[in-house]
Amino acid sequence: MQLVAVPIAAALTFLALLLLVRQYFRQPTFWILVALGYIAAYIAQWTGRTVWDPLTFDLGIPQAGAGIVVNMLGRAFLAEAFKFAPVLVIGLMTEMSSRDWFAYGAAAGAGFGFFVSQQLIAFSLEVYRLSLSTPALTLLTVLLKFFPILAQTATTAFVAWAMPRGWLFRALLLATAAQTVLGLVERGQAALGTALGNMLFALIALFLFLYVWTLRDRVAVPWRQPAG
Repeated sequence: MQLVAVPIAAALTFLALLLLVRQYFRQPTFWILVALGYIAAYIAQWTGRTVWDPLTFDLGIPQAGAGIVVNMLGRAFLAEAFKFAPVLVIGLMTEMSSRDWFAYGAAAGAGFGFFVSQQLIAFSLEVYRLSLSTPALTLLTVLLKFFPILAQTATTAFVAWAMPRGWLFRALLLATAAQTVLGLVERGQAALGTALGNMLFALIALFLFLYVWTLRDRVAVPWRQPAG
């Protein structure tokens, strides 16, 4: 089902970018950052499993109650750091406008969301293949995977938007908090119920995306690399 999931996730990713930064579609660097964001998602997941999870175990952080929040915070921060890293490297190597920072952040975030959404879609299709879901429910579930892409795109675009303004650390904290909330909502679907959990996740992701969409008109501040 991975082969079927890839074009679906790619189409949803393209739609998210079309809504936000379509004027950058002709720039090769933009698509390179989408690819690097995709790779960053794999690295973040691997780091989470091989480094962060054993570390929380060694530190005695429980996998319940407040321990879940700490675990989610750590994973969310790693994700944001890995997503933004290629944008930061390119930004420090070249002269970029504030608008470029925003668009390239969106590209890396969308690539990250592409990877995440692809996995979720593949799982939903596998459930359908095993006759554990109806076609209508499977279609709805697949379409709902658009919202993780929106959320990942939004938080990284926000971090990149904040970079030339000197708000990088604060933006990383806010993006980490937002992704932590989304992770807790996703994890809490057993308690909230699937319908309510998906609706709450979608509303939060849509709010983040719409907020970042309004920032497109506030990215005209030029940015130059510091001398020396």
